[in-house]
Amino acid sequence: MSGLSISKKLRQAITRGLNKYGEDLQGEVINATPMDTGELRRSIYLKKATEDNLTIEVGSRGTIAPYNVWVHEIPKTNYTTEGTGHKFLERPFEESKHKLKEFIKKEISND
Repeated sequence: MSGLSISKKLRQAITRGLNKYGEDLQGEVINATPMDTGELRRSIYLKKATEDNLTIEVGSRGTIAPYNVWVHEIPKTNYTTEGTGHKFLERPFEESKHKLKEFIKKEISND
């Protein structure tokens, strides 16, 4: 039997869909992240899914911006960039999580 098994093709499609959603979410998180020096935005990362680990992670590295948790958790009213603010990781996820199934569905349909 030639070609990939159905379960292998499905895992590949899901992996692609997760990673495309992750890239989209990472962009949304960066746009929602307050910008003063740019270090906080530079700290945003994406850990991609693999066929063996169907999870993604978008986060902020404290080694780059050690104040990231404080900025994320403490509301402040004078953010200089419109649309940014605290909960810069949570807000974009909550606003876009409904798109995840569309990313995966599209990749499955392409196979």
